[in-house]
Amino acid sequence: MSDLKEHLTFTPIKSIKPGVDRVRKGFHSTQRSHSLQFRLNQLHFRRSVVETKFLEIGGGLKQVLHMMSKLEEFAKPEKVIDIPSTMQNQPVFIEKIPLGVILIISPFNFPLILSIGAIAGAIAAGNAIVFKPSESTPRCSEIFTKILSDALDPDFFFAVNGGIEETTELLNQKFDKIMYTGNARVGKIIAQKAAETLTPVILELGGKSPVIVLDDIEPEKIPMIARRIAWGRFMNCGQTCIAVDYVLAPESIKDALVKEMVRIIKEEFYPQVKSGHADYTHIINQRAFNRITGMIDNSKGNIAVGGDRDENTCYIHPTIIDNIDWDDSTMEDEIFGPLLPVISYTDLKKEIKELTSRHDCPLNQYIFTNNPNRSENKDLDFTLKSVRSGAAMVNDVVMTVTLSNAPFGGVGQSGYGSYHGKFSYRAFSHERTFIEETLATDDHLSWRYPSVTAEKEKLTAKDIPNDMVIPSESVWFKRYDDVPPAPRNDKKSGANSWNDFISRLFK
Repeated sequence: MSDLKEHLTFTPIKSIKPGVDRVRKGFHSTQRSHSLQFRLNQLHFRRSVVETKFLEIGGGLKQVLHMMSKLEEFAKPEKVIDIPSTMQNQPVFIEKIPLGVILIISPFNFPLILSIGAIAGAIAAGNAIVFKPSESTPRCSEIFTKILSDALDPDFFFAVNGGIEETTELLNQKFDKIMYTGNARVGKIIAQKAAETLTPVILELGGKSPVIVLDDIEPEKIPMIARRIAWGRFMNCGQTCIAVDYVLAPESIKDALVKEMVRIIKEEFYPQVKSGHADYTHIINQRAFNRITGMIDNSKGNIAVGGDRDENTCYIHPTIIDNIDWDDSTMEDEIFGPLLPVISYTDLKKEIKELTSRHDCPLNQYIFTNNPNRSENKDLDFTLKSVRSGAAMVNDVVMTVTLSNAPFGGVGQSGYGSYHGKFSYRAFSHERTFIEETLATDDHLSWRYPSVTAEKEKLTAKDIPNDMVIPSESVWFKRYDDVPPAPRNDKKSGANSWNDFISRLFK
């Protein structure tokens, strides 16, 4: 921790509560964040159109631009249709209102894009923000928090730098929502602390995202598949929450797939890679380095390529370990490093059962098949139905995170809640039902006041469709087997009418 403090000025503990109180006061007292123009001004990074088009290559800025261009659309109240006839004269809307003060805790592996995306969504939704970046990237956190603090309104933004002690003090404050991206252990701590004040949480946690290769793959497709898998595993030195974590491959093609991935690593992707290489990302710190090299050293599989390391620079060469089983050291937890275990199988259903019993609910799953048509491919359909995941891809990897207009998030052990684009706006807003009523007259509401009359019964009956299907008693009270099909209303005889159903229901 002392080394971190040499590069990163930690926020004094005593200033954390006043900082949180400041942005909460800014949110409640001024109400400036309710203005769409104020939100746009906060999101704008003040660069010319030409330069923006030329320089706008980062996913984080792409999310900001998407949020700015769609803000009015996202904020527009939604009109509720199909309302009771007794309320036809009353405008009914769903409006999106800001939640209040949002705490955003971001990780080290993509310190900009994973921070900007969440911050942009929270700002667009009209909230005040407390931001805690990772202490594991001290130089980036120091510069980034200074830029944001200078650019954003201090009444609506407060940055906290620090480690466990500072984060603990932050969690002692009251927030209206917390978003955390990181590992499951810390995610559980945050969720438990948030539960004390009924604070909702978005958790983006990761997990062991598998590649599942089906047995219909044609041999000539193996190089393409190997290239995509290798990229999805080793980009950013494997330190990606949706990286390929391991491969399940049919025994019939597993050797050819491993051989091709080894060739791609040696000849195409990393032919000159060694410790200190500027174009190859290294492991974030010594603790992570020791954890990953421990997996490699304790594995009972065969190292097909890699295994080389340099403790001084936290360098680990891209490594593939072949011929492992589910009890291997590489299969216990999310790897989060440049290590790819490969398991062969002969029975897909048996292997999927093993997968779901050990590592259910990954953040993503990647399936490679010659036939991506789910309705025709029973193995593909079976796999997608069996493995619950935050997202899924067929014949590619990782790219789900790049979408600005689709939800990104986990399920089960990989987290809960989602964001990106309109889903960020929804995540950081409260959808409030809003009804406008008149005080000009009370006649249109007389149906709801005592006492009951025949005229009032007629009014309420208008909201029951003539062709409404009324289920028989067996649907409601005798569910021993499959629910029987409900009979249709017989308009001529009046059989099974609404009144008849109600009378039988309360006999």
